[in-house]
Amino acid sequence: MKRFLLVLAVVLGLSVGAKAQGSFGVRLSYELSCPGDVKINDMLKTNMFGNSSGFSAGVVYNIPVFFGFYFEPGVSLYYNTFSLNKGLVNDFIQDEMQSPNVTVSDASVRMWGLRVPVIGGYRLNILPALSLSVFTGPEFGIALKGKSHMKVGSLSMSEGVYGDDGAMNRPDIKWRFGVGATFANHLYGAISGAVGLCDQMKEDASMHANLFDITVGYNF
Repeated sequence: MKRFLLVLAVVLGLSVGAKAQGSFGVRLSYELSCPGDVKINDMLKTNMFGNSSGFSAGVVYNIPVFFGFYFEPGVSLYYNTFSLNKGLVNDFIQDEMQSPNVTVSDASVRMWGLRVPVIGGYRLNILPALSLSVFTGPEFGIALKGKSHMKVGSLSMSEGVYGDDGAMNRPDIKWRFGVGATFANHLYGAISGAVGLCDQMKEDASMHANLFDITVGYNF
């Protein structure tokens, strides 16, 4: 958490220092979370998690550098979800409750957190009212809250996935890359992906989570 706050302070400091050159923008993204297989060891892995939808909303500060290149730090709040493999959850629940007739109708992990993207890119003016850009860079994240949710018949259960008793790690770093378009200097749209670089599981298990984003925004 301390490292994340330090990164946030540095990014905000750079943005304030470049205020005379840059401009703010707001961003809203649909996010598809794509968790990988959970590896237990070199020989064993399982598809415990599945792809699921979420969103993020935030602000960026665009700083022109030279010849179309730019630097764009920002900060965003995200809500991501993973689906849970019902077959694996059913086996666990039936074993714990010692009842083969118990089945899970819904199972997912839901997470809230903050991200600080530190993106660099290149923008090319195609038409007077249209420019295209390519961008890439690291994205630092910290999960603030997360719970696993399961529904068994009329009974709903939830359990925290972070903290001392949780199975997942809060911090993450992803590497983002994508393409964007700006219309009339203000309206913005982009498609991007982010590759997870940090292990999201504790102890002996390991898993990396990726993202696919469709983004709209407005530049002031």
